[in-house]
Amino acid sequence: GYNYKWFSEEYSTVSVEEEFHLPIINPATGKPSRTFTQAGKKDGIVEYNPTGKRYLLEHKTCSEDITDPNATYWRRLTIDSQVSCYVLANWQEGVKLDGTLYDVIRKPAIRPKKLSKGERQQVVAVGTYFGTKMSMATREYLQANESENGELFEARLFSNTLDEPERYFQRRIIPRMDSDVLEYAHDCWETANAIRDARHSGHFFRNTGACVMYGTACEFLGICSGHDSFDTDKWKQRPRQHEELERIDSTKKDVLTFSSMQCFKTCRRKYKFRYEDGYEQVREDKDAKYFGTVMHLALKAYWNQLRPTETINDTGTGISSSSEASKSSTSETAITS
Repeated sequence: GYNYKWFSEEYSTVSVEEEFHLPIINPATGKPSRTFTQAGKKDGIVEYNPTGKRYLLEHKTCSEDITDPNATYWRRLTIDSQVSCYVLANWQEGVKLDGTLYDVIRKPAIRPKKLSKGERQQVVAVGTYFGTKMSMATREYLQANESENGELFEARLFSNTLDEPERYFQRRIIPRMDSDVLEYAHDCWETANAIRDARHSGHFFRNTGACVMYGTACEFLGICSGHDSFDTDKWKQRPRQHEELERIDSTKKDVLTFSSMQCFKTCRRKYKFRYEDGYEQVREDKDAKYFGTVMHLALKAYWNQLRPTETINDTGTGISSSSEASKSSTSETAITS
């Protein structure tokens, strides 16, 4: 569905999941912190081919309405401090981008459903469901079960994304004002100083207002309330402080990321447990995290195919772009679908 919606867009990929490791600068003096550095990973940098303008690519998944450009979701993104972090990193690297391309995907609200006897008989007899050919295993499954299995649900969801692409996929270019980036630079500097002071004093105070957020209890609530202990087999220590960073040594505790600084601002005790002490719960990934991981891998593969590498064309008389070839290929696939 994503490819069907966007295959004709004229973007090429400059970089995907590029990591950065930079000093934290005091905006007032221009001097770097002697204690901390900042690191992170940008979803990507893309170029709009007709104009040559370059944008920070930021993938988002959400459960909210994204069709209305004035919706609360889009208003919130105009002040998204995470993007300010990445834009600031580009500034420090000597590149000033033309804005941020928010690539938003709405999570499906539909769920597997029960099928009527007639619907089941139709799939078994014809062998297709919402235009998609079903395996013999699924056709046999329907002879004894009423609900959609994974293959059936996938076919219906795929059809739904083609019928309602605007509901699931939206992109907006949102500029980042210089004042917003400078404000984040001050915020980053002050947060780093606050973490340093908390280390020196040894006091990471709790924010009890963050014990339950969005209906979910903090993973350390049992520790703070005395109902759990790090000595149990429910806890382990991470070998790396920032597992999302693959090429940067994050075994040291003086590397800060946007996520770790946000955690500190939310609850200093939680920051201490997670990033200073390195504790995490031993548990299986939740569905939401699994969904995010799968989408992450899919989007990485999609944008990697749009890299403009130079190749000799079929006639051998000129140069063609592989990104254009990829677009042509994906377009044909989408139209066929």
